[in-house]
Amino acid sequence: MVVALASLTGCNSAAISEENTRLRREHYELTTEVASLKEAAQRRETQINALNQQATLPKPVVEGVKLADLPVVTKLAFGTYSGGYDSDGDGADDTVRVYLQPLDQRGRFYPAVGKAVLQVVVIEADKPPVEIARRDYDPKAFDNAYVAGFTGTHFTLEAKLTSVPAGEVTIKVTYTDGQTGAVLTRQLATKLKQK
Repeated sequence: MVVALASLTGCNSAAISEENTRLRREHYELTTEVASLKEAAQRRETQINALNQQATLPKPVVEGVKLADLPVVTKLAFGTYSGGYDSDGDGADDTVRVYLQPLDQRGRFYPAVGKAVLQVVVIEADKPPVEIARRDYDPKAFDNAYVAGFTGTHFTLEAKLTSVPAGEVTIKVTYTDGQTGAVLTRQLATKLKQK
């Protein structure tokens, strides 16, 4: 009888362990999906706010063009090679470089005027985010970051890294438009190259 009871206890323990594992996995998947949906909702809310701000501006006619038809920044995009950069050639990334493209309501590049903040953050489960790089661009510095050439038209933003973690990092740009006051963000998850 004692042997039978012990074997039943072992079976229940294994079943409970499997159920806990399944529930943890399901919780992780749902948490990830919620975070993704929140990010998408934030992007849409930012676009809506930028368009609402544009809609509240006066609409005088200037040579047959309404002010509402003029381009304003409504979205940010990152160029293809945005991410870690090895500036000293030692084989490890020591800088993050972003090729920022402000886009207007028609999806065209717009030579924006404003300020920006470039941040690199490490986010690990059950730990607070750790900022490993940050650079603030005032309007003059942001204007000086403008590049137009054979590589394309963009704003090149850079920040030096204080460390290079093994896992994934999140690169975030927060842009405040000087014309409308709209605040737009864009994020990119990437891995940095270590020695």
